[in-house]
Amino acid sequence: MISLQIYNKIQLQELIISDEFRQFPFCPISVHRAQSHISNPAAGDEDTLLILAFYQQNLAGYIGILPDMIKKEKQKIKTGWLSTIFVHPDYRGKKIAQQLLHKACDEYQGHIIITEFTPEAGNMYMKSNLFVPKESLNGRAYYFLSDLQKILPVKNKKWETLLPALKILDGGINAYVKIMHRNYNHNLQKFEIAKSLDEESATFISTNQTHNSFNRNTAEIRWITNYPWVTNQQSSEPANYQFSAFDKKFEYVFIKIYTGNVLNTVLMLSVRNHIAKLHFVFGNKDADITAQVLNLYIRQEKISILISFDKEINKHLDQIRTLYKKDRQRHFLMHKNLDEDLGNDFDFNVAAGDGDAIFT
Repeated sequence: MISLQIYNKIQLQELIISDEFRQFPFCPISVHRAQSHISNPAAGDEDTLLILAFYQQNLAGYIGILPDMIKKEKQKIKTGWLSTIFVHPDYRGKKIAQQLLHKACDEYQGHIIITEFTPEAGNMYMKSNLFVPKESLNGRAYYFLSDLQKILPVKNKKWETLLPALKILDGGINAYVKIMHRNYNHNLQKFEIAKSLDEESATFISTNQTHNSFNRNTAEIRWITNYPWVTNQQSSEPANYQFSAFDKKFEYVFIKIYTGNVLNTVLMLSVRNHIAKLHFVFGNKDADITAQVLNLYIRQEKISILISFDKEINKHLDQIRTLYKKDRQRHFLMHKNLDEDLGNDFDFNVAAGDGDAIFT
């Protein structure tokens, strides 16, 4: 017999400090991710954040939902992003994932969006006949430094035997790259790098929200930076959490671009182990200047890969010399109920940082 247990803010807080949570055979949510969900300014007191599935009273799987607000003209509509779904191998084949999915959709009256899913999960979502695909975000990954010693062993463990040679090869390639860009000249406005949301950036964002389907504001950006889902410190979590929770380095970075002494653009990036992702651009974007600033930031901070889904900025990044460029896509699925409620004339316009992608 399968039973489902739902958790709102208060219930989730009670769960993560309970003996039951510590005794689970696998972890359904990290403590810091739970605290982020609880602190989400878009989450109402009764919104469902986590659903656990039990088979014969044993934890069998879970699904997580990140509440959000999508804007249609002057109206804000409560939505949820599916952020995690997992069924333990011992309980697969019992349609638990399908029950979790249907329950999550029911809790949000079908106002559900999904992104950053695996092909296997995508097949399940489409087979459910609940979702329709939306236009993908098309972007690029720009490789500025060689990191074969990390990339190749992930693809094939046989490369681990050649790690010393790969380190030497990386060193040689990157030394050449450094020489190649030694005489790089630029004529730019002033820019500064902040490793946290400072007062100047917060004030600027408050009057320069993103102008798309979600209109990110200062309160949301402050929440995101204060409650990351990936931390730098391992803590005493229950074992076997299947989603990203810890890494050697994860931080948010703000790049402030000025015209004279006047701030006119703020970029928000995340940096994880020398891989940077451009999430939001606030203010008056000059795509050429922005691309040049990003190039300088990457050289200065020794970033190996930059991922950007901003078409205008990418046109200029394409002109910058890199080791390699690779196309990237972010796919989106929307529940049919939400798609119908938004209407055929609704422009689903998203930034790279919208949804749960900003946290990982």
